[in-house]
Amino acid sequence: MQAPTTARRWTVREWILSAVVVATCIRVWSWPDGQLLPHAQAQVPDSGLQRKQILAAAQRTNELLIRIIDILGSETIEVRIVEADKTDKSGGAHSKGSRRIR
Repeated sequence: MQAPTTARRWTVREWILSAVVVATCIRVWSWPDGQLLPHAQAQVPDSGLQRKQILAAAQRTNELLIRIIDILGSETIEVRIVEADKTDKSGGAHSKGSRRIR
């Protein structure tokens, strides 16, 4: 006696799923490296020039800081303290006076 065979029909869902798998395989094998879009390439046009510009900016900043340190260390700086909330009739602020810092 033979075992009963069950013929199974594919459902719509199985047809759609198999079509998606086949389409994916075709896409992967037909395009080089499996890429549809080109790779992004982020390169600096002239990295040596960019490095020189960064170094020049750093040197300018260092020179300015050295000048500020020299001024703060050697010269007298006059500081005026002004209250901003009180104004005189002309619209200017009253000053409490000047102090000299050495």
